[in-house]
Amino acid sequence: MRLAWSVLGVPVAALLATVWLPFVNGPRLWLGLPSMLVWSVAWVLMVTPALAFLERRRPSGRSEGER
Repeated sequence: MRLAWSVLGVPVAALLATVWLPFVNGPRLWLGLPSMLVWSVAWVLMVTPALAFLERRRPSGRSEGER
């Protein structure tokens, strides 16, 4: 379970650190868009698979006979 939370922590930490990363927070264009926009969109899209991984690793709480 600790691995699942760590996987989720990576995109969250990247999003929170966006303001302090000099290669992101500057007057640059990546793919014709501001670098902060591209960085944020990429990590927001990475949150979805991380949440899916966390959900799959979560114990269901049901016994084996129940469905």
